[in-house]
Amino acid sequence: MIVSKPKPTALIALGIFIIICFGTGGYALNNVLTNTAGWFGYSVALITLGLGLILLFRQLISYKIVHIGDVIKVTYPFRFHKKEAKLKELASWGQTIIKTKNDPFKQLTLTFANFTLKMSVQESTNYDNVYKFLRKRAIKKEKK
Repeated sequence: MIVSKPKPTALIALGIFIIICFGTGGYALNNVLTNTAGWFGYSVALITLGLGLILLFRQLISYKIVHIGDVIKVTYPFRFHKKEAKLKELASWGQTIIKTKNDPFKQLTLTFANFTLKMSVQESTNYDNVYKFLRKRAIKKEKK
């Protein structure tokens, strides 16, 4: 069974950015509350705190752990939700490759009857193992 989680480096990078947003927004909000900031302080506080909250909630909601074998299990721990499907129920799957300046962006899309699972090489561990597994076990369902 292959287990794929978000890469720690991606989580750390996004976490640092969220902390910077909250720090900047908190500083601007402090200046607004002590009446030492003008309209600029209001806009900086609103934009950075809003951006930080949106990114934090998006990251928590989209965090998933994928177990791939004869049964594909997707667990969303912060949503308290699980999805499960057998490999036989896989309708189609495909890999999208977009050439970028540094490394190509690769994304696997697995389509089932009731949900779609997306995994990218930059954000998921064991991406290559999942791709090899699908090429071996579900080659007929690959869409090109």
